[in-house]
Amino acid sequence: MIPFLANIVPAFKVLAPRTADWLTILPEIAVAALALVCLVQAILLPKPLRWLIPATARTGLVLVIAMAYTTAGPWAPKNDVESFAGLLRQDLPFAGVRLVFLASALLTSLLAARFLRERGAAIADYHHVLLVVTAAFMLLAQSNHFVTFFLALETAAVGLYVLVGYLRRSEASLEAGVKYLVAGGLSSALLLMGIVLVYGALGSVAGITDSLNFTQIGKALSAQVLTPTGISPLTLVGIALILGGVAFKLGAFPFHAWIPDVYQGAPTPTTAFLATASKAAGAFTLLVLVTGPFAALAPKLAPVLAIAAVLTLLAGNLGALSATDVKRTLALSGVSHAGFILAAVTVAVIAPEATAYGYTAEQVVVLYLLAYLVGTFLASQALVSLPAAADHLRPHLALRGLLRRSPSLAAALGFGIGSLAGVPPSVGFIAKLLVLALLVKAKLWWVLGVALVCVAISIHYYFCILREAVVRPTEDNTELAPLEISFGARFLIGALAAATILGGLLILN
Repeated sequence: MIPFLANIVPAFKVLAPRTADWLTILPEIAVAALALVCLVQAILLPKPLRWLIPATARTGLVLVIAMAYTTAGPWAPKNDVESFAGLLRQDLPFAGVRLVFLASALLTSLLAARFLRERGAAIADYHHVLLVVTAAFMLLAQSNHFVTFFLALETAAVGLYVLVGYLRRSEASLEAGVKYLVAGGLSSALLLMGIVLVYGALGSVAGITDSLNFTQIGKALSAQVLTPTGISPLTLVGIALILGGVAFKLGAFPFHAWIPDVYQGAPTPTTAFLATASKAAGAFTLLVLVTGPFAALAPKLAPVLAIAAVLTLLAGNLGALSATDVKRTLALSGVSHAGFILAAVTVAVIAPEATAYGYTAEQVVVLYLLAYLVGTFLASQALVSLPAAADHLRPHLALRGLLRRSPSLAAALGFGIGSLAGVPPSVGFIAKLLVLALLVKAKLWWVLGVALVCVAISIHYYFCILREAVVRPTEDNTELAPLEISFGARFLIGALAAATILGGLLILN
């Protein structure tokens, strides 16, 4: 045997993925395979049968959701499990994590088909990229190594660049795509520089063989904390850069400036996907990092996260007060929701044993994102169904008379805005209540006070939107033509509206 092969074969046997490893990511493999099926259909199917492409994507996503919730399967590990030689790790409330991404992709597909058809955009390409991004996000939440972390993140980011600038005939969509590309490139640069600094600073620590592995990074930092010199400044700078890059994805202060312009210019289905799936990816990534490899830095990270939560809450709510466009208002309100998520993550760092009505901080983050998903897609369904000269121009005034034109769309907007605002007994109210209860358990009174003030502020701008749609008549009091919406849209509105009420009751029970 050639000498170097003698060394390669034993190493390959150790590192080669086992059958059990592949089974742990079977839902992610299924979503990636579904993306390829949609691409093959786009090549082979004649134009009259192209409607099968979104139908295939939706059916596949429903089946994957059902599979992910089959707790008897090997893809639903009961304990903390590492796979692929430590590259991936399943340790969060995993069914909920997968559900956020899969449900977001499914609802985006339901919004996008008619929207794209009316604008002459390719439906097949959109669904292919959407599914690839979803699979990448699902893998990102399982990353236990900075190589898989960065590859999954950048795969998702490239796909999102395409989805944001998807309407090639729309200057606003192309402009939003360029802005997102610049902001995403900056966040990727921060992340990569931080990863390099951590890799170099911890590479010489005794007993550490892979300073990119989250488990080994955690061990190295725990050991350095106990030494007289402590953690090196180079390591701290690297960690700060990594968390800054993650804050871009979450939309936390001060890395939120790109959100209003990008959300407003992007196609509305993409805006909804960005607001939910991308924010969820940032939240889960931050949670994994601060409770995993960087847990030894909890005394230093806790005040930083708490201050970031407060500033994010204030920046989002105060910015939304002056917005006059619905998409821009919802974008800035999404920043405030990122503040609530940061508050829950702060509790996970300060008091990991704290619970709210029996839910841990990690579980509260998942529930909050699910509640935010329901409210966002209800409001997005109303916007997608409203006629507009340009998708990026959705002024508050254009909502006048909506209740008379379409009670169904007014109901969608009402239930969605009500849940986002936290009106009881909506699921959004329960989600905010859980976060506030966690803050009480952790005795973060100043964060709790700011959060309560921001809830009061949000009521104003959320109900300004509802006032235009429900209370105020048209400017000249003329009767407007009724809006016709499809049975599928009505069904989606009904299902999500029911989820806003029943979801909260199920959480508390």
